[in-house]
Amino acid sequence: MYRCCAPLFIRRQSPHDVFFIFAVICNNLHVKPLPKATKMGCIRACLQKMRLTVKLERFRQLGRQYPVFCFLLLVLLLSTVLLNRYIHIMMVFWSFLAGVVTFYCSLGPESLLPNVLVSIKPKTKLYQQELFPLGHSCAVCGKIKCKRHRPTLLLENYQPWLDLKVPSKVDASLSEILELVLENFVYPWYRDITDDEAFVDELRETLRFFAAVLVRRTQKVEVASLITQKLLKVSMKHIEIIGKARQKVKNAEYLQQAALEEYGPDLHVALRSRRDEFLYLRNLTEMLFPYILPPKATDCRSLTLLIREVLAGSVFLPSMDYLADPSLYVKHPTSTLVPFLQKYSDIRSKKPSVLKLELKEIREQQDLLFRFMNFLKQEGAVHVLQFCLAVEEFNDRILCPELSDTEKMMLHEEVKKIYETYCLDESVDKIRFDPFIVEEIRNSINSPCNILCFLCQKGQHLEPFIQSFFNSCESPKPKPSRPELTILSPTSENDKKLFNDLFKNNANRSEMTEKRHNQNYFMEMITVEGLYDYLMFLARVVFHVPDWLHHLLMAGRILFKNTLEAYTDHYLQHKLNKVVQEHRLVSLITLLRDTVFCESSLARSPQDKQRRAKKTFEEMKTYIPDILGKCIGEESKYEGVRLLFDGLQQPVLNKQLTYVLLDIAIQELFPELNKVQKEAAVMPPWM
Repeated sequence: MYRCCAPLFIRRQSPHDVFFIFAVICNNLHVKPLPKATKMGCIRACLQKMRLTVKLERFRQLGRQYPVFCFLLLVLLLSTVLLNRYIHIMMVFWSFLAGVVTFYCSLGPESLLPNVLVSIKPKTKLYQQELFPLGHSCAVCGKIKCKRHRPTLLLENYQPWLDLKVPSKVDASLSEILELVLENFVYPWYRDITDDEAFVDELRETLRFFAAVLVRRTQKVEVASLITQKLLKVSMKHIEIIGKARQKVKNAEYLQQAALEEYGPDLHVALRSRRDEFLYLRNLTEMLFPYILPPKATDCRSLTLLIREVLAGSVFLPSMDYLADPSLYVKHPTSTLVPFLQKYSDIRSKKPSVLKLELKEIREQQDLLFRFMNFLKQEGAVHVLQFCLAVEEFNDRILCPELSDTEKMMLHEEVKKIYETYCLDESVDKIRFDPFIVEEIRNSINSPCNILCFLCQKGQHLEPFIQSFFNSCESPKPKPSRPELTILSPTSENDKKLFNDLFKNNANRSEMTEKRHNQNYFMEMITVEGLYDYLMFLARVVFHVPDWLHHLLMAGRILFKNTLEAYTDHYLQHKLNKVVQEHRLVSLITLLRDTVFCESSLARSPQDKQRRAKKTFEEMKTYIPDILGKCIGEESKYEGVRLLFDGLQQPVLNKQLTYVLLDIAIQELFPELNKVQKEAAVMPPWM
């Protein structure tokens, strides 16, 4: 009879499992079961052997993971035993070792030293009034949901260009490109209908509104933080997918298709085909209409269809093609500041417009005036009309050629009352005038002889309300009896934009049964945060740095991560300030103009493209410092740069990244979309 059981090399088994295994062994060996006491003794012996085996295995793993540390610990232990008479000296080394171990155990990957660059501090985010905060805000303090003052209308909702000034050269470049939009997509068919410029004037006003909203929203975005925290993060995920695709195919010719397969269902919906791309841009444009068009303008279906087709098919699609094209890669005097696109939106029609109402016409018709008053009450802007009526009554009285001194004093008191009611900051009915006008009114109070100086612009703040009121009074359109006819763009020539030799049919995928577009895929599947982590990611995944250098970078992360990222944000903001200088903005606008409207440029020859590609690859290699090349090896350096270069030469992959970056930028510019998506039961297919 066997008195001991065979050694079991099993880790972390429970006593019940051990007893079961022991019973199976006894059954297989056809032995008589042992008494209960003998069984328990045998189980204890097995458990002791298992614990010993597990401990020895842990020591082996520790030795493999930290060979240098274990070797030094063994040497120190042997030295202490052999040189026990010098124990007081050996205690110094043991104390140092204890400090190192304590320091190592107390610090983790999330233990980071603060920024040591005291001169570089985080930028304080300034409060800026929200555009379209459900239509209303306080005119006194400017806050939304103000409980202290009476809510009233924010004038920027109707005139977002107020207080918005840009250099005259930038304004001229923007006017040029917007005028080209009209010349190419409106005038070719509009001139065949009529020579009246009233409709085009309204369209200019709408385009000015759209551009001013984009400028204001861009000013609110912290671009440097957006680049380092979000845009670079999804770029790292894109590089990771290209790296996985490279492991499957060695030839760069098949890299793009392998990467598209690696994306799987998370490929952007716009990349399925060129038509899906155009439909995505069309839906995205229409989804932004409530935030980029004047109030009530979305009720005009013909206007929204025209703007949607022009922007989606003739502006955005060529721009995205240009940004994804792999071949894309003296101090100037400044001009004076001018009101944003004011000259561009000047009325050119010399005939009375049927698309507008004058305040005089509204006052003469009681029914129309009653409707207009109700509309202003809904918009919280009745005091604007009261101001205009008070000024008009004042004009009628002051134009009298024979005024007595008493009447002049009464008029002076009336001006003072108008100033206190509509110009003072603490007034409930305060209207945001140009500071110049407020100053002139104040001077009029002090100098009665200048009492007429401010009255020329009395009705300017009421004009947008009149136009919006006019739009809201339009009768509803009859429902069409047949499906709506949609076109690719206002001109048949733009149909060719769907067929591109470079991008072919994008990923050429049919509509999949799984229609989801997980917009947070890039955020959830990656754990790196900040520029230091991005550099470590590139070093590990792209350049395959050795383990010792990776451990050294991990140690440096604790010391330098916050400092490096603070300096990077500061440096990036400095560079962005240079980008928005006048001459650079003019160059960017000119580049956009050439991309959208100039299609006759000569294509580069294959030899020229190859020469430019070779030059770009050599320049990319020079970006890697020589000392880093020696640490990681020249072969690893070459392969890493080659991977990045080959990834940038794939047009469809570039477009995938461009659309993901576009989605993030849109959500930053229009954060209201995030709330809409959370409240919606079913997410739109283009999101």
